[in-house]
Amino acid sequence: MTTKYQILQLLEQSGGRLLSGGEIAERLSISRTAVWKQISALQQEGYQITAEPSKGYLLKDSEVISAYEIQKRLQTHTLGHDLRYFPVIDSTNTYAKNTPDLPDGAVVVASQQTNGIGRLSRKFYSPEKAGVYLSILLRPHMIAMADISTITLLAAVAVVDTVEQLTGVRPQIKWTNDVYMNRRKICGILTEASIEGESGMIQSIIVGIGINLYQSYEDFDPSIRDIAGSVLTETGKRIHPADYAAALIKNFEKYYVDGQFPKNKKEFLKIYRDALFFLGETVQVVSFKETYPAVAVDINEQGELVVRREDGCLVALNSGEISLKLQRK
Repeated sequence: MTTKYQILQLLEQSGGRLLSGGEIAERLSISRTAVWKQISALQQEGYQITAEPSKGYLLKDSEVISAYEIQKRLQTHTLGHDLRYFPVIDSTNTYAKNTPDLPDGAVVVASQQTNGIGRLSRKFYSPEKAGVYLSILLRPHMIAMADISTITLLAAVAVVDTVEQLTGVRPQIKWTNDVYMNRRKICGILTEASIEGESGMIQSIIVGIGINLYQSYEDFDPSIRDIAGSVLTETGKRIHPADYAAALIKNFEKYYVDGQFPKNKKEFLKIYRDALFFLGETVQVVSFKETYPAVAVDINEQGELVVRREDGCLVALNSGEISLKLQRK
């Protein structure tokens, strides 16, 4: 642990008592000047540290996300032990794809993305200090191609569980990769796989999950203002970003590692189905070939959405080929 975070740890453990620069310096065997410099660095990261002349330093509640803040909350045995945090990055998925030394279970987290990526090459809105954007890197040994798309559904269930744990309000899901509250999108998920050309073996899977935590409706671009929301707008509750990141990684591990994915597909697909909010509604199915209205009927054992076309024919939709447009309520 760096000196900066050793000082932070001392302040956290002080029980609300002022710690003098001299006491900190003595306990860490550093100079008072070094203490002051590290305190300044912590303040620049966003920590609310007050300094009272001749008395010392006091840490107040601070809404800071960092590798340190996430890891001290993390209660996993596999995922996130290699955790890399960036205040700003082009895309956490892109970093995970372009960093060959990342091990299985590594997690990349950012507070802002300048080139966030959504499904079908859409841009994912990822502004500063408004959400958490993270990617989980998996290097599976035995996963069939057909199971890759269901990892997205697993991730959606993990997000729903996490938000409910932290707010007491359970979100809902729009098939296949969006999490909603009050019919407003608060979270998007993008799963990307790297396949070896000759053998066809899966080399890696990257699960990117971006959530809106703090935006107000006015913060969103007018083009999405009517359909976008945040945890804050939909629950009235402000959750610590590091609490969210650590809990999400834990919940993902619960389903993916502890549940021995894909053996537990039936289990989490039932939870996924229960969270869907538009079954029985008419939706617009948009594919590369056609657009047509259909009634959303169910989710099958492969995680495909079953819809009933106007002619009564049942069709199982593959998430890689289509998207859905919900009717406004």
